[in-house]
Amino acid sequence: MSTQHKQAMDAVLQAAAHDIVATLQERDITDRHSEEGDLVVLDVAILHAYRIFMRICEENGLEVDAGYFADLAADLAEEVAQDQDYED
Repeated sequence: MSTQHKQAMDAVLQAAAHDIVATLQERDITDRHSEEGDLVVLDVAILHAYRIFMRICEENGLEVDAGYFADLAADLAEEVAQDQDYED
């Protein structure tokens, strides 16, 4: 990973950490490691992935929507799962 990519990833992770804390507070979740806390982490991760996806598409003149993101994410998840099956 290049230095530029590492810095960008660090910035995204820092923003996600802030959003996780804020979301836990908004939802009145006090146990960060509870099932509800885990769901907050997953929600924030997906939201950040969606925002990055949309931003990259917009910057490159592509018109996409949440449904398209969901379809592509599902396809990618399926491919990753298949790749993991082959590795096992």
